[in-house]
Amino acid sequence: MSDEQEGKIEQTFVKQLGAKYPMAKIAPAATRAYGIRFYPSIYCIAPDGTVHSVPDDRMPSEATIEELLQQVSLTPPTPDEPRYGPLRQMWQKRQHKKLRDYLARMLQQDRLDDAMREVFTAHQSELERRHQRQLERIEKLARGPDYYGALQRLERIADDWKGMPAARRAAEQIARFKRDKAIKKELAASKALAKLLAKYDPSKIVQARKLDEALHKFAKKHDGTYAGEQAARKVGK
Repeated sequence: MSDEQEGKIEQTFVKQLGAKYPMAKIAPAATRAYGIRFYPSIYCIAPDGTVHSVPDDRMPSEATIEELLQQVSLTPPTPDEPRYGPLRQMWQKRQHKKLRDYLARMLQQDRLDDAMREVFTAHQSELERRHQRQLERIEKLARGPDYYGALQRLERIADDWKGMPAARRAAEQIARFKRDKAIKKELAASKALAKLLAKYDPSKIVQARKLDEALHKFAKKHDGTYAGEQAARKVGK
């Protein structure tokens, strides 16, 4: 993505550098929303959908990227036939419980042809693997220290896996977060930090300086919290 004029993007990246990947023109408001202050800004997204690193961090090494790629789990190939339409639709809509029940029901049919049985069995195995990974992810999120980010991800899991053990386990952790005094303190601090960051546009020098001062004060006020540590890390950046 770039905020340059379309002609310049095409001339520089496509014609001169020979870029084969899609290019998109990004609006100034979007650069602020993503916290982009320089180019190139690289965000590394982990296979589970979480942000592994942001532009302020060091770019992940090739070894790290290889390790993340090993966690990638793609949906099994599905023949482009109308009879597999419901299967594709349930994956796309993240209707995991409905998908689980559908696959179990279809695989119980004696007259199911070999081709469909093979496809459904592969999808059933993949669904089970993904569900197990969600259970493992929940346990990791439950340990913090970023309880604010964890809460958002747990809520997503509870919604995506509704009616399945992963959703129930996520709901249990969400309830624990809301009961635990120490975690509630962390949540409040993280919400305050998010609100503070949204007040300033760090791409402008004056606002960047004001943000720096505000972050310094925030870090002192919330010393000992994860949000306080994050604010301290951002000072001067």
